[in-house]
Amino acid sequence: MNEFYWEDYLLERKTENDLKDLLKTLVAFANSVRPEHKAVILIGERDDGTAQGIKNLDNVQKAIRREAEKIYPAIIWRSEVYEKDEKYCIRVEVEYSGETPHFGGIAWVRKGSETVKASDEVFQKLIDLRSNKVRELFKWVGKEVTISADNSDRKKYQSAKTITTLLVNPPDWFFSESVKLIFVNQFWITIESDNSIYSYSMEKISLSFNNDIGQLLITVKE
Repeated sequence: MNEFYWEDYLLERKTENDLKDLLKTLVAFANSVRPEHKAVILIGERDDGTAQGIKNLDNVQKAIRREAEKIYPAIIWRSEVYEKDEKYCIRVEVEYSGETPHFGGIAWVRKGSETVKASDEVFQKLIDLRSNKVRELFKWVGKEVTISADNSDRKKYQSAKTITTLLVNPPDWFFSESVKLIFVNQFWITIESDNSIYSYSMEKISLSFNNDIGQLLITVKE
């Protein structure tokens, strides 16, 4: 097991007598940890990394489970007893569940090395992330994606002149094109192409993947 000697974004130490805000910390970590990462609570260690130990391991483990079971949706967590400086401590790991936001009353998130109440803006972002489509789009913000139009109704357009007219501001992406995804919420997305900005309703887009170039494929329905 790796040894940590600092408290940071995804690590917090608590002594046995300092568990009153354990629920808050578990919720904050569950809402803040990203895929393939773990948030860690080391119970029985002081802030400087020295071991104080736990006198009653069973009581602390029951307290951890009791607080974790208050959280909805359920979080992914595990705990294990470890020994440090001949004293027993408990390591709690919280993983990304894909079901944010989690609630244990108030919504809490991590800000630096602190657990704070989520602002209205952050809270709304957590709500937005409940959407599978929004969650996937968030992974691509600031990156190149492929955008194209739903061509199912194209048969009614017969001439190249008509197509050219359709591509005038805003473009309808008759041909697939790489653009930059710059903003996402539960209502719309915004992309940048050739120094121009365009937004599309979330209801009008569907997602796939452009395997040829390894990009998210966003199809805009006419």
